[in-house]
Amino acid sequence: MHPQAEGTFSMTPDEQKMIESIAAREQHWIDLLEQLVNCDSGTWNKDESDRCSDILTKAIGDLGFAVEQVPQEKVGAHVVARKPGTGDLSLLFVGHFDTVFPAGTVAERPFTIDGDRATGPGVYDMKGGLVVLLAALTALKEASAKVWNEVNLTVIFNSDEEVLSPTSSPIIAEEAKKADTACILEPARAGGEYTFQRKGAGLYKMTVHGRAAHSGGAPEKGRSAVEELSQKIIRLHELINFDTGTTVNVGVIRGGIRPNVVAEQAECEFDLRVYTHAEREKAEARFQEIVDMQFVPDTTTELSGGMMFPPVEHSERNEKLFGVVKDAGKKLGLDLPSVVTGGGSDGNVTGQYTLLMDGMGVEGDGAHSDREFIVLSSVVRRAQVLTLFLNDWPDRVGEI
Repeated sequence: MHPQAEGTFSMTPDEQKMIESIAAREQHWIDLLEQLVNCDSGTWNKDESDRCSDILTKAIGDLGFAVEQVPQEKVGAHVVARKPGTGDLSLLFVGHFDTVFPAGTVAERPFTIDGDRATGPGVYDMKGGLVVLLAALTALKEASAKVWNEVNLTVIFNSDEEVLSPTSSPIIAEEAKKADTACILEPARAGGEYTFQRKGAGLYKMTVHGRAAHSGGAPEKGRSAVEELSQKIIRLHELINFDTGTTVNVGVIRGGIRPNVVAEQAECEFDLRVYTHAEREKAEARFQEIVDMQFVPDTTTELSGGMMFPPVEHSERNEKLFGVVKDAGKKLGLDLPSVVTGGGSDGNVTGQYTLLMDGMGVEGDGAHSDREFIVLSSVVRRAQVLTLFLNDWPDRVGEI
C-alpha cells in the first residue's frame, strides 16, 4: 500500500537482524492475532474483555515487563506494564482491545484469512496494532537495543476506548505526563498513513422540558418540547463549517410519548469535532446561546456533556518526530505518508502532554463494520517500521 521511497537508507547489521527476526516469526504473530480477534471483546462484554486482558498480560509479561491488571466494574481489566531502563528517557505505548461489536459477533464471523487479507471483529481497530507492538518489542529485546536497555518503557492496553476511555483516560494522562513520546497503535488510515494531528471529539445532550396537553382537546395548554428542540437542532447544524473542519452531528433524537399528546420532554444527543481548542470554545459558547434561546414559551432547556477527546493541534515537534518514522521507512524502501484525521483516539489524551505518533498499527480499512479487514503482510511490515523507529528514537529525540 506504500509507494516506494526514492532513496533508501542503509541498515546496520543489528537492524537487519531485527527485521529478519520479525519476518521469521510471522506465523507466531498471526496466531496471536487470531487468538485476540476471537476474543469477543466488545466494550460491554466484560467476561470476554477480561479474557483478552489476560492474554495480553501474559504476552507483555513474558517480555519481562512488570504487569498490573486494573479491574473495572463494567468493562475489562486494563493492563499497565512497565519496564524500567537505565536512563532518563521514557516512552509510552497505548492500544485498546475493546471493539464496537455486540456479544456473539465472533461466532458469526471469526478471524479468517483470505490471501493477504484477514478479517474478524477488531482485527483492524485495533488488535492488529497490539500485535505490531509486541512483535517490535520482542525484536528490540532480542537485539539488546539501546531503547530496550536504557529507556523507561510503559505499555497500556485499555478496554474502553470505543466509548471514549472514561475509566482509562486518567491512567493514560498520568503516564503521558511522564513520557517523552507516546506511540499509539491505532490502525493506519486506508492508505497506510500515520497521524500526529487529530480532531477533538465531544459528546453532548440537549434536553427540553415543555408541558403536556391533549393535542385535540386542549392543544393551547401544551408547550411542545419537540417543537422547541427541532428549532434548536437546526441552529446546532448551522455550526458545521467544512473550511475550518468544525462539524456537529445530531445523531439521536427522542421526544414525546404519543401522537395525541403535546410532548412534555424531548432530547437530542450530538457529536462535535474540531481541529483546535479555539474552535471548541467557539462552538461551546454557541451551544449555550442556543440553550438560552426560546422558541416555544414556557419551555426550558438543559445541556450536558463535553469534550471527551481534546484536539491534538498541528505541532512542528510532532512533524519532526514523524520525520524519524519516515527515515525508518526509507530503510525498508518505503515512502511513508501521514494524514490529519477526524477520528478520536487515546492519542488525543497523550497529545496534550507529550510528543505524539499515532496510527502506528496495521494497514486495512472498514473499521466498525462487517467490512473490516487488514492487509495481513502489514503486521510484519509495520512492526519492522516501528522497530527501526524505536531503535533510532533515543539518539534523535533530543533533536526534536
